[in-house]
Amino acid sequence: MTRAIRRAMRGMSSVEFAIVGTAVFVLLFAVADLGRLMYVRTMLEEGVRRSARLAAVCPVGDPYARAAAIFDERNWGVRFLPDMTTANVQVQFLNATGAVIADPNANFTQIRFVRVSIVNYVVPVLVPFLPINYTPQDVSSTEPVESLGVTATEVVPC
Repeated sequence: MTRAIRRAMRGMSSVEFAIVGTAVFVLLFAVADLGRLMYVRTMLEEGVRRSARLAAVCPVGDPYARAAAIFDERNWGVRFLPDMTTANVQVQFLNATGAVIADPNANFTQIRFVRVSIVNYVVPVLVPFLPINYTPQDVSSTEPVESLGVTATEVVPC
């Protein structure tokens, strides 16, 4: 090769690395972020399952059922789901046909199921150069009610 050709190609490998390296790093971040988003989805599904179970056995309106959906246990000091609050957790009480009961306290005897859903929760995607968000759809769990916090009364023998 002549000197002129070598001199012209001197910066070529840097340019090639910049192009290929960017593509490789974006792909690497995308694969890692896909795993993180799958983890978030799994945690949401587990959270609504736990929350629905607690709502089925706890009194109507118990705040601990909502807190269980976001893994807000006391003294853990860990947040599994970033920016998740109890405002993102919707607890609905259903009758035997599956219709939502508007006032569960007034229609307590009609409650047959409890449904817990995640609403308005958005997770930012961390892949460089892709400013998009992931909004999980259809994350809910329905359980048949059990005690709803009501304990059996004592039977006093005559």
